[in-house]
Amino acid sequence: MKIAVMSDSHDHLENIEKTVALAAEKGADILIHCGDICSPFVMDRLAPFTGPVHVVFGNNDGDPMTISRIAERFSNITVHHHTGVIETDMGLVAFTHYPEHGKGLAATGNYAAVFSGHTHIRRSEAVNDTPHVNPGEVMGLLERPGFIIFDMDSGKSETVEI
Repeated sequence: MKIAVMSDSHDHLENIEKTVALAAEKGADILIHCGDICSPFVMDRLAPFTGPVHVVFGNNDGDPMTISRIAERFSNITVHHHTGVIETDMGLVAFTHYPEHGKGLAATGNYAAVFSGHTHIRRSEAVNDTPHVNPGEVMGLLERPGFIIFDMDSGKSETVEI
């Protein structure tokens, strides 16, 4: 199973659309957004992904109620608020915006993988043998815009620049 993980898109619509298309092209089964979507209209750009889309809020999501309400229009989008947990064939996966929270989740040993964003910098570490991965930024402010494809079978992530 492959999970596309993105974060910190900050309303960059063109890069969001490219991410959704590339995630599908790379064979991702699930798409996770680790926060800083920013505006409700981003839900329209995430919805074309053919599989489930899971979203958490970051520190720049200005209208969470409207984002949640718009997301309800799409059967494949689930908003988890600040922390998301999904069940996969390989175990539970957790995701959040803040890396400190993500590191704490990984330290519990309860998850097959944990993802977080916020820093805009791609990073991968193991916390007590649990992968904790920051996919970097879709926005393209501090580094090349991109996301990751995480392979649940191998526990490895592939960086996809857009």
